[in-house]
Amino acid sequence: MNKWLYNEFKHCGVDYSKAGQADVYDEQHQKFRNYENEFKGMTDFLGLHDMGNKTIIDLGCGTGAIAIFAADFFKTVYAVDVSDVMIEKAKKKLNKNVHNLRFVNAGFLSYNHDGEPADLVVTKAAYHHLPDFWKQIALLRMNRMLKMGGLLYIHDIVFQFDPQEYESRINAWISRFEEVAGEEFRLEVETHIRDEYSTFGWILKGMLEKAGFAVEKCRSVDGFITEYACRKVSELSYKETP
Repeated sequence: MNKWLYNEFKHCGVDYSKAGQADVYDEQHQKFRNYENEFKGMTDFLGLHDMGNKTIIDLGCGTGAIAIFAADFFKTVYAVDVSDVMIEKAKKKLNKNVHNLRFVNAGFLSYNHDGEPADLVVTKAAYHHLPDFWKQIALLRMNRMLKMGGLLYIHDIVFQFDPQEYESRINAWISRFEEVAGEEFRLEVETHIRDEYSTFGWILKGMLEKAGFAVEKCRSVDGFITEYACRKVSELSYKETP
């Protein structure tokens, strides 16, 4: 492996590899999120049907916000995360034997998909952990995981406002989170803005196109949290060095 590769196991921002952090994550996020409703919202946004015949890869699965619900609908689910602590938390949520869900301790740059090409790759609240250069590399790798015509779903913080508005927009957005989830979560959001790698929508759109995707839908209600539905429209000819 090349020594210059980005170390995605070294967490930026909040360190989700720490024991107990997975519990804190769910406790805080469930103040303003409903995981089951989010899963249904994703499938509706993508217009998915016949999921029982489809394979999904969840990159940055965290505590299972997507993967656990996907296991009830999809033929095969690959749930991938760099934090073994988050994966263990997700496994504990399973209340029955699940035979179509496979957890993998890896990341965007290190996961090697050895199954059949996927119908859908999703990443939710994880892609921002990569700097822009490595976001592009991750997209190239996601292209290779998908069958032609397959879908990529990105749900993350992507800045949709004019760069000149950054200070007022960010301060207002952080204040809204504090109202909903309290001072502790305000500190986490501030950490995200300061130490993590969210990017602008116009940058991400160019990256997606360079990686062989066409953006079919883009939705954001606050100029920050954004959903993308992207379709693989071309195969890439590059080959990674083992």
